[in-house]
Amino acid sequence: MASTPPRARRTSIGASLAVAVATLLAVLSPSPASAAVVFADGFENPVIFNDFTTFAAGQQLGPWTVAAGTVDLTRDWQHAEGNQSLDLNGYSPGAVARSLPTTVLTTYRVRFALAGNPDNGPVVTSGTVTANGQTIDDLTFDTTGQSPSDMGYVYRTAYFTNVLSHSTTLRFTSTTPGAFGPVVDAVRVESCLLVVCPASATRTAIRIS
Repeated sequence: MASTPPRARRTSIGASLAVAVATLLAVLSPSPASAAVVFADGFENPVIFNDFTTFAAGQQLGPWTVAAGTVDLTRDWQHAEGNQSLDLNGYSPGAVARSLPTTVLTTYRVRFALAGNPDNGPVVTSGTVTANGQTIDDLTFDTTGQSPSDMGYVYRTAYFTNVLSHSTTLRFTSTTPGAFGPVVDAVRVESCLLVVCPASATRTAIRIS
């Protein structure tokens, strides 16, 4: 009986290994839906009863701390979820921050809804989203054509890879002058194993320490 040529045997073994590896990854890899939720907040606390309530630096806003300036918790327009959202400009540009438990050498996915205060005519908002001081996204939003009943929310996704720290400070900061700035809602942070993150995300994740 004729023996199988060495090259054919190597090809067959290589194909078998590829199938085995693919099968193993399929078994071990969680689906995106199984990514662990670290933090989720839609600015529903504290419940306010006016159109808006202003909070100043140092005050607590549910699980967030007002880190700079002033911000408004508002019920006065459409929200991405629930009954309240956060205007990052109260009487002046403001910021909110929250400390999150994080695991070393782990990538995290930050999702949030972004709009802008439409009450002063068209404006392009500006600001940053940072993790331990490293910018992972911006808060640019054009309010042209938007209204309190149709805010035009867009959903943004950013990634960061925690290298050394056991906690990470997530911060949303407005750099928009005046009292009409970015509006944020529906913030969600998930731990994201590399097998869960899309390839583009793992290449663009900001490394922090």
